[in-house]
Amino acid sequence: MSRTEMSAQQTEFFGRLKAGTWDFPPGIRNLGIRPDLWLKDVSYGHTLYEWPNTGDRDIGDQRVFGGWVAGLSDHIVSMTMASALEDGEWFTTMELQTRILRPVPHGLITIEGRLVSRGRTTGLVEADWRDEKGRHLARITAAKAIRSMEELRPGN
Repeated sequence: MSRTEMSAQQTEFFGRLKAGTWDFPPGIRNLGIRPDLWLKDVSYGHTLYEWPNTGDRDIGDQRVFGGWVAGLSDHIVSMTMASALEDGEWFTTMELQTRILRPVPHGLITIEGRLVSRGRTTGLVEADWRDEKGRHLARITAAKAIRSMEELRPGN
């Protein structure tokens, strides 16, 4: 079976996320990640974010803190994985690799996430960061463990 459309659960989830009615988890909220503003497109196995880098995450002149790049990237590859789930499934990150290829400048940063492979219990996703000139800034790769929502609830 090969799906190309998001499940009903995920369509509803992304509707809430884009509308700003999703209750952001503390980690997303504390990092200042704004999927309600930055998520521009989502479809099965694909996300497109636009982050307006104003310099408020810099650690030096025109140099974004690498931890911020990893944190935002983890969110983006996670939402990319979420777009490819069945009803009743969720996931957890098993591995996150962040490769920063050049300093992330100020301006509009485009981050595109894509599903590389989706099995019954694992998924592989990637994301690429590009600046306004189209230069490749970073490549993120993440492995996700796909489980039922019940398996991932605390206390199970």
